[in-house]
Amino acid sequence: MGKIRINNMKFYTKNGVLPEERILGQQLEVDVELRLPLKQAGKTDDVNDTVSYAEVNDKINERLTNHSYNLIEAVASAILDDIEVEHGEKLESALVRVRKYSVPMPGLFDNIEIEMDREFV
Repeated sequence: MGKIRINNMKFYTKNGVLPEERILGQQLEVDVELRLPLKQAGKTDDVNDTVSYAEVNDKINERLTNHSYNLIEAVASAILDDIEVEHGEKLESALVRVRKYSVPMPGLFDNIEIEMDREFV
């Protein structure tokens, strides 16, 4: 078993519940962790025996560029849906974290983060 991680992908989006969030936009950060057997890829040195993290990155970029969501929970769920459709047969599970900065609420904090995990077995 192995893991492929893509950390701190940054996207400028027009997501949010409040109108000003959709007008002004904000940066989201996304982490993805893919869990899958990597032994064969390690032996063959062939991308067909693993999941192309470049393809995963491109799909997430496409998703966040072309869609808008109220909730970051919906963002994470849509990313997991795309991963499942494109690569689910090779994966045991995937985890997605989405962080949102500049959240319009009182208090001092760095960001809001949600995490979703999905099994594909």
